[in-house]
Amino acid sequence: MNNPNISVFFFILFIITSCSNKTNIEVQNNVSEIQSSINYFSDSLLRTNNKILEDYLEKYQLEKCGNQNYTNKQLRDDFKGIRIIKNIRNNAQQDTVFVVPSFNYCDDGEAYVFYDRCIPRLLTDSYCCNPDNLFVIDDINEDGINEIGIYYSSCVSRYKSLRIFSLKQNSWNEITRSTFDIHTQDPDKVNFSDLVRKVGKNQFRICQFEDGRKEWITVIMK
Repeated sequence: MNNPNISVFFFILFIITSCSNKTNIEVQNNVSEIQSSINYFSDSLLRTNNKILEDYLEKYQLEKCGNQNYTNKQLRDDFKGIRIIKNIRNNAQQDTVFVVPSFNYCDDGEAYVFYDRCIPRLLTDSYCCNPDNLFVIDDINEDGINEIGIYYSSCVSRYKSLRIFSLKQNSWNEITRSTFDIHTQDPDKVNFSDLVRKVGKNQFRICQFEDGRKEWITVIMK
């Protein structure tokens, strides 16, 4: 006579094994899909080796956040190009910046990424980033690394902003921001880097546009 307990045991073991195999296959497929996206982004869009994005994933792609995958068409349609910018580290000639979409479900926004892999990404909570919106400022605190700024857009509303960041402990920290009312100033008719002026060590002025008024604000870094 068959032992019912043994039959139940083997049935449960079969279910567990099947689910485990299914999970492993799903994980492998997910990893394969994101690797395919990285290869396409590097080869067809950046047209450079994929080491930059591989390093990016190694630093910022947390396992607990999962992988957000894209089709090649989605990546191509949303890609905004690259831009050569003034050097950020004073020992470099120049750098290149581009925008990366969120490859996981924890990053709620796009990120500015640099060819210089010693410079960390600048993560935003906006989906309207553009390499043309990032600009390099003089070294305000005179620590050997230039500050950066972005023209920030929430994708809606007439009120945008200029946001200034300083690199501290390998992370970009926001120093200040100013209002940029596009009904007061057309962003296409101004050079963003001209709107921030160093006046001394740890001191600079930033322009603000709001409700028809233009104002220069003095900021002291701490």
